Amino acid sequence: MKDKYQQDERNSFKYQPQALHPGKELAEEELDLRELLRKLNRRRKTILGIFLLVVVMSGLFLYQTTPRYTAQSQLALDIRQTRVVDIEEVLSGISVDDAVIGTELDIIRSSSLLAKAVDKLELHNYPEFNPVLQENQGEDPVYLLSNWFQNFWFPESEAVEEICPEEEEKKLRRDVLKRLNANLEVDHRRQTNTISISYTSEDPGMAARVANTLADLYLTDQLEAKFAANRRANEWLAERLENLRQEVQAAEQAVKNIRQQSDMIQAGSTTILEQQISDVNAQLIQASVTRSRAEARLDRAEEVKFYSGSAETLVEVLDSANIQRLRSEESTLHRRKAELGQRYGPRHPQMVQVEAEMKDLQNKFAEEVNRILESLENEVQTARAEELTLQRALNELRAEAGRTMQTELELRELERQAESSRLLYQSFLARFQETREQDALQRPDARIISQAEIPDQASHPQKKKTLGLSMMAGLMFGVMGAFILETLDRGFRTGDQVERVTGMSVLGMIPLLGRTRGRPADYVLKKPFSSLAEALRASRTAIHLSNVDSPPQTIMITSTLPKEGKSTFAAALGRLSAMSGTRTLVIDVDLRRSSLEGFFPVIDAKIRLEDVLSKGADPISAIVEDPETGLHLLMSHGKAPAAAEMLGSRRMRDMLEELKSLYELIIIDSPPFMGFSDAWSLARHTDSVVFLVRWAETPRETVRSALRQMELLDIRVSGAILSMVNIRQQSRYGCGSHGYYYGKYKKYYHD
Repeated sequence: MKDKYQQDERNSFKYQPQALHPGKELAEEELDLRELLRKLNRRRKTILGIFLLVVVMSGLFLYQTTPRYTAQSQLALDIRQTRVVDIEEVLSGISVDDAVIGTELDIIRSSSLLAKAVDKLELHNYPEFNPVLQENQGEDPVYLLSNWFQNFWFPESEAVEEICPEEEEKKLRRDVLKRLNANLEVDHRRQTNTISISYTSEDPGMAARVANTLADLYLTDQLEAKFAANRRANEWLAERLENLRQEVQAAEQAVKNIRQQSDMIQAGSTTILEQQISDVNAQLIQASVTRSRAEARLDRAEEVKFYSGSAETLVEVLDSANIQRLRSEESTLHRRKAELGQRYGPRHPQMVQVEAEMKDLQNKFAEEVNRILESLENEVQTARAEELTLQRALNELRAEAGRTMQTELELRELERQAESSRLLYQSFLARFQETREQDALQRPDARIISQAEIPDQASHPQKKKTLGLSMMAGLMFGVMGAFILETLDRGFRTGDQVERVTGMSVLGMIPLLGRTRGRPADYVLKKPFSSLAEALRASRTAIHLSNVDSPPQTIMITSTLPKEGKSTFAAALGRLSAMSGTRTLVIDVDLRRSSLEGFFPVIDAKIRLEDVLSKGADPISAIVEDPETGLHLLMSHGKAPAAAEMLGSRRMRDMLEELKSLYELIIIDSPPFMGFSDAWSLARHTDSVVFLVRWAETPRETVRSALRQMELLDIRVSGAILSMVNIRQQSRYGCGSHGYYYGKYKKYYHD
C-alpha cells in the first residue's frame, strides 16, 4: 500500500485526501479477538453498571410481584362416534383439523361461555375480579396510576356525570369478564386432539375452580348446541311437512282435473287419435304413390305423342280392348281391300266403300286414343284430389294431436311433480320421526381427561429463571452498551488510530498531569526525570529525526481546536530544551488570544511581537528570558486586529531568518488551524509543523478537515503529538500504546 503522505525534500509528509474517505478506517480494520477483549476491559465499569442495574431491577420486580398460581384442565376432542341406531345427527360431530380446533378454542374464550362461568362462580364477589372489594387500594400501583390519569383528564372541579345503577352493574360485569379473559389461556398441542385450559390467579383454589368450571361449561355448551339444533330442526321440519302435504294434495288434484277435462282415451298402448293419424298417414302414402304413377303414365303418353305424333304405341292404348277391336276390324278391312284390289280397280264402288270404312275406322281409332289420354289426365286429377284430401285430414289430425300432446305433457309434468312431492314428503316425514328420537342420544364431542388440581407452587414469577434471564440480559446489554460507547467514541486513543485514520506519523504522547501536580512547564523543573519530561524529550527527538539530513530549526506547534495543549506543550518543550543547554526561543504568534504569558507570570515584556511586526521594533529587544531555565521568549499582546496579515508579512519571514542565526531551536506557538487563517502563511515558512491532537477529545472528523485544508494550502506536517494522555486509561488499549510501556518501565521515572 502506498503511503498516504509523500516525503518532500525536507523529509516531511504531504497528506493524501484519500485517507479521509468515510469507511476507510473500518475497511482496513481486521477482526482481532484481543482488541475486542480490550474494548470490553476498557468499558468494564459500564458493563458492570448495566449488569447490576438490570439484576437489581429484576430483583425488585421479583420482590414486589405477588405470586400467581396456574391450574390446568385438559379436554380431548372425541372423534369416535357411538351410534346406538343408524340415524344421522342434525348437528354432526366435529372433524379434527386446525381450523375446527381453532374455532373450538375461540368458543372456550367466547364472552358467552365466560359470562356463564362468572355467573356460576359468582366472581363479582371476589376482590381479585372486583376492584371495589380490593383491600389497600391506596397502595395498589395500578389503582394509583388509573386514579392519577382520571384526575388528570377529569379534574375534580369539573362536573362528573353520574352513572345509573344499571350502567354501573354492566360496567362491573365487563371489568370482571376482562380480568377473567386476561388470565385465561387456552392452548392446543400440535399433532394431538387435546385442548388445555389454564387459568392463573393469586388464589390457587380459584385457579383450579375456574379451569374446571370452564371445562364443564364447554361440554354443556356442546350439548346445548346440539339440543338447540334438534329443536330448530324439528320446528322447521314440522312446518315444512305441512307445506309438503298441501303441495301433494294440490298436485294430485291437478292431475285428476286435467284427465277429466282432456277426455284422453287409451287404445292399448296408444290413443285413438294416434291410431287415426297412423291410418291416414298410410292412406296418404298410398295416394301419393298412386298419384305419382298416374302422373308418370300421363307424362309418358304426352312425351310419346310429342315425339312420334301419335300415341298408338302407348301401353294403355295397346292394352285397350276397344283399340284391339278396332285393330282387328282394321286387319279385316285390309284383307278385304287386298282381295277387292285383285278383282276391281280403285274406283270400284266396293273399293270406295272399303276405303270409306277404313277412314271411318281411323277416326274411331283416333277418338279412342284421345279418350284414353283424357282418362289418364282424369286419373291424375283424381289421384291429386285424393292426396290433397288425405293431407288435409292428416294435418287436422296432427293439429289435434299437438293440442292433445301439450295437454299430455302438462299431465305428465303434474304427475312428476305429484310423485316428487310425495317422495319428498315421505323423506321429510321419516327425518322428522328420526330427529324426535335424537334428544335422548345426544353426547358432547369432547371429554375431560384431566381435572385441574390446586397448584402448590407459584407459576409466576419464576424467580430462578427470571434471575438467570436478567443476568444474561444485563450482561448482553452491558456488552452492547460498551460497544455502542466505543463506536460513539470519535476521539483518538492510540497512535495506531491516528496513523490509521490520518496517515500521520505519531511523534509522541504527552501524559496528562493531575491537578495536584501543577502545570507541565513547572513540573519539568521539579521533576526533570519524570514521565512527562521523558515524553517531551522523546517528542523533541522524534521531531529532530523527522529530517535527519536537515534537522528542523523552526517548529510550529498547531492544532485543530483551542484548548488542545499547544501553549502548554510549547512552554514545557522550550524549558526542557533550554535546560539541556540548547539555545531555545519560544514565540507566541497567537495574536488574537495569547496564553503563553500565563506560564511565565514573573516575566514582564515591554515590547511584544505586534510591536515588531507593525511598528518596526527590534526583535532582539522584544525577547525576554525565563529566569528559571534561561529560555528566551517573544510574547504577544493577543489583541491584534489584523493577525493574519501580520503573520503572513515579509517582516515576519525576515524576522525568522534573523532569529535562526541566533538560536538552535525556535518553537512557534500558533493559534488553532481551523477557524482562523493566521497560521496558514506562516506554516509554509517553518521547517516543521507539529500537529497536536488532544487525547480522546478532538473529533476525528475535525482532524480530517484540518488535514484536508492543509493539503489544499500545500502545508506539510511532520507528524502528530497526542496531548493530555490519560496514562492509566490509555494502557488498556494494548501493547501498542504508550501507557502500556509506562506501566512496564515506571520504575525508571521519578514522578
